[in-house]
Amino acid sequence: MHEVPVKGEMKTLGVKEGSSGVFTGTFEGLYQGYRFGSTTPHETHAVIEAPNGTIAVTLHQEIRSVLPPRPAEHPFANGKDPFENMPSPPPGGFPGGPPPGVSGAGGPPPGMAAGGPPQGMTAGGPPLGMMAAGGPPPGAPAGGPPPGMPGTAGAPGGSLVHGRPFYMEVKLLVDPEKSTGIFAGSTGEALLTTPNYEMAGHLIINTKHGDVWLDFLEHGGRGVLRADLWLNGEKSTGIYQGGRGELKFELAATPPNFGRGPYSGTIYLQQAPPEE
Repeated sequence: MHEVPVKGEMKTLGVKEGSSGVFTGTFEGLYQGYRFGSTTPHETHAVIEAPNGTIAVTLHQEIRSVLPPRPAEHPFANGKDPFENMPSPPPGGFPGGPPPGVSGAGGPPPGMAAGGPPQGMTAGGPPLGMMAAGGPPPGAPAGGPPPGMPGTAGAPGGSLVHGRPFYMEVKLLVDPEKSTGIFAGSTGEALLTTPNYEMAGHLIINTKHGDVWLDFLEHGGRGVLRADLWLNGEKSTGIYQGGRGELKFELAATPPNFGRGPYSGTIYLQQAPPEE
């Protein structure tokens, strides 16, 4: 195996399905990111054995988002750079205020060089330009903003929820049809608070030497999104096929959905990368 240090910068725009962006440095190319539970809710079913019956439950995980869907054309295609026209905050600031650690002008946290890490999840949560995961923001009912706040999270035209373009909703539901014994016909729903939640997904970078498939878990907070990534050699192509390795990135988030920052790590390839 050939050891290859990797480092560079990534720019990204958050979308409902995940993100779209560009890598520069060791990896050069456009990428598309996909987040768990962003387009189709994920459900895990289980049956709890109890005295005199069973309780059938479903663990439901779904991203609630006000971000737009992924555009047909990649926003960074043909040399375009959306960061050149990054929006300024509206008069009075962003709804709910910018994420902690992000200046009102939408810049990186104080002391962080331009291009630091995106926000995401003190409780472990969503990617760029968004924070917190594992349930709605404090005071927000499941699937919607707090009383008195216009708009509904996840609905077209809905407002930001406490400045968060999206968050992960995690619920536990009782299935009355599959519960038995004294629990037959039981109903119930619990919105879970998951302080250590990390948002899963994968991204694919299209480079001239092949496609780089990276699986990731995201976490962070205070205007920063951090992620641990793993090279998936089985799904990568070209010189990256059969490879392995680990990376990290840190992105400074600017509402509503801009993220920029460095990535670094080490990967191991079966064939040596070509000399540039």
